[in-house]
Amino acid sequence: MKSRGLILAAVSGLLIQVACGEKQESRFGATMQPVPAGIVAVRYESIQSVVEAPGIVQPRSRISLSSQINGFVREMNVRVGDIVKKDQTLAMLDARDAQSQKAAAQAAIDEAQAALSEARKARQAALEMQAAAKASSELAGQTLNRYQKLLESRSVSPQELDEVRARRDTGAAELASREAMVAAAEDRIKQAEARISQVKAQAGRMDVMLSWTEIKAPSPGRIVQRQADPGTAIFPGTPLLVIESIDKPQVLANIPAQQLGILRIGAAIKLRDTETGAVCEGRISEIVPQSDPATHSIQFKIDLPSNFSMPSGQFVKVEASAGNHEALLAPRSAVRQTGQLTGIFVVDAASKAHFRLIKIVAFDAERVEVLSGIEPGEKIISIVSDQIVEGIPVVER
Repeated sequence: MKSRGLILAAVSGLLIQVACGEKQESRFGATMQPVPAGIVAVRYESIQSVVEAPGIVQPRSRISLSSQINGFVREMNVRVGDIVKKDQTLAMLDARDAQSQKAAAQAAIDEAQAALSEARKARQAALEMQAAAKASSELAGQTLNRYQKLLESRSVSPQELDEVRARRDTGAAELASREAMVAAAEDRIKQAEARISQVKAQAGRMDVMLSWTEIKAPSPGRIVQRQADPGTAIFPGTPLLVIESIDKPQVLANIPAQQLGILRIGAAIKLRDTETGAVCEGRISEIVPQSDPATHSIQFKIDLPSNFSMPSGQFVKVEASAGNHEALLAPRSAVRQTGQLTGIFVVDAASKAHFRLIKIVAFDAERVEVLSGIEPGEKIISIVSDQIVEGIPVVER
């Protein structure tokens, strides 16, 4: 009897399981009706490889103006943000020391020129006396020649010849003295001219110092830093102002050194504003052919188009072309993001959708590149809706 009861209990349990199974199958069949969906097959496509790099907008030139003299700031004519023109006076420094040294140099020039004038007059007088002494010496020499001939004919006495010879020697000595005077006068002229050159050089240095007291804009641009005010004490090297150019800004970017080969001067580069998403195209203008030992990266510069306005210091994303490669592309609408899981619904041979985890990277506004998770030729649902669940039958619409 006991065994018969066990058999009846087993049969009853089996009947309950069958009934429950029939009920579950009925409910499953009711909720898993086929749904229409867009179906596409993923295949390899040849796309452009892009290397992304961070970049920062910077002015084409940045000029720091500093003091070259001791003193203080007398005037400051600009403020931060002002647009300035080339050679515009930006600041005035104390010029009294330079002006006094300039006046001293000018006085020295006047003194040296006066000395030069006196030396030239002395030389002229010495030349005139030299000419007279030369004429007298030549006359004495001619007279001595005549007296020597007269002595041979006994027309003059030896004593008279000696007297003429003495006058000849005296004239020669006088001529030598006058020649020495001329040479001395010419030396004084050279000394005066050298002194004038020296004090003029000093005056030129004072002119340079005076020019340092007037701070002018070396090029047009915008004042981005003002580091001194009227009355500020200054020394050589004291920073005063910083000017940045406003025309033709550039982007400074870095790329891994091993990818240097994709860069070339004049190549087009896509630039994307990290804040607004605005995109423009620039061109490489400079490549630094030296790797940074700390970051192992290469620095390069990109000229921005004239119609692309962006403040200095703004970050941008630089996208450089690295040739083409084969990639699996899928619609962004086919991707379902669930927490940290990224997946896509693959349609099998029985037309049922199965959720599969994938790894993707952004490609453009409408598509993503699938790096792993699906194979070429597999079919996926192009637009995922709430109706698409694991194992649901789908019909292509």
